[in-house]
Amino acid sequence: MLSRRTATALTSAAAAALLLSGTAPSATAQTPTTLSVFAFNVDLGTPIVDSTQHEQAAQRTPVIEQIVRQHSADVVILDENFNNTSTSDIISKLGDVYPYHTPVVGQTCSGGGWNGISGNCSNSWFVINGGTMILSKYPIAAQYAHVFSNSTYGTWDYHANKGAALVQIDKGGVKSWVVGTHLQADEDGTSTDTTQATRLAQLGEIRSWVNGIAGSSAPVLIGGDLNVEYFHGQARGDYANAQNAAGGVLGTPATDPAQTYTTMDCAVSAWCQYMSGVETFPKDYRDDLDYIGYLNAPGRPVPTAMSNVKIDFDPQAGWTTGQADTKAPSDHYPVEATFQLN
Repeated sequence: MLSRRTATALTSAAAAALLLSGTAPSATAQTPTTLSVFAFNVDLGTPIVDSTQHEQAAQRTPVIEQIVRQHSADVVILDENFNNTSTSDIISKLGDVYPYHTPVVGQTCSGGGWNGISGNCSNSWFVINGGTMILSKYPIAAQYAHVFSNSTYGTWDYHANKGAALVQIDKGGVKSWVVGTHLQADEDGTSTDTTQATRLAQLGEIRSWVNGIAGSSAPVLIGGDLNVEYFHGQARGDYANAQNAAGGVLGTPATDPAQTYTTMDCAVSAWCQYMSGVETFPKDYRDDLDYIGYLNAPGRPVPTAMSNVKIDFDPQAGWTTGQADTKAPSDHYPVEATFQLN
């Protein structure tokens, strides 16, 4: 057995030999840290809506849980999670994979487990929660909620505490921030120019709010149903204007020509076709409305790499092109991207 003095002497001698030979010890290569983000508008209405519109939340919730579990992303953003029974079931059934989660944005206007709540949150009985929550495999070091001050009067969104959740994720000591949000929806009888102006104002709210909390020490990722029409809004410049308002990069499946489906694809999804009758939008509606990306700010690091945003299109066994996807549990398909953080 070597004494401490002998071991020290040998170490010193080895170091001297390396210096004399001009060879320095190689540093151990750091394994890059990645974070995968999965965003899904799950279309789970309140119990009253579920009952009156026959939206089958009890039947669709287990399918949603199966899809989330199957893709097993590090962080999951859920939108339109308005059904409290479904929320409890999702938290319980997926707790083995996602032990960390936020409350639903706008469920409460103070406390409730948030580190802070800002914006125009209403406690009125006539206003429902915002429907957005975040699940994580890794510890959530901090969590904040913001309820939008901007919303379009006369739309259903005006009667919801829609906004955004901001969480700090600690994955093996590497910290990053993730924003999950659901922006103003278009609605029959309301000008799209008006609702798009509201969306841009909401992205501005997110930008200012996030900058005040997250600062510039770690990357800030963002995902959710932004309701920005990538295809139908091209003549209006909707996508470019949304990126400018957010002050960042909004990744969309539309930029990948290998993907032939869209995030809201009524031409394929039977549930989308059903909801078109409930919410009065075209039965053949197709567009990319769901995005994943990151927010910039002076001095803030950005991910060193970001994969293409992928549509997680999971039709039932035996499905072929031209058939309706009868097992899709929502009128949106989920999207996913992986970031390299360092």
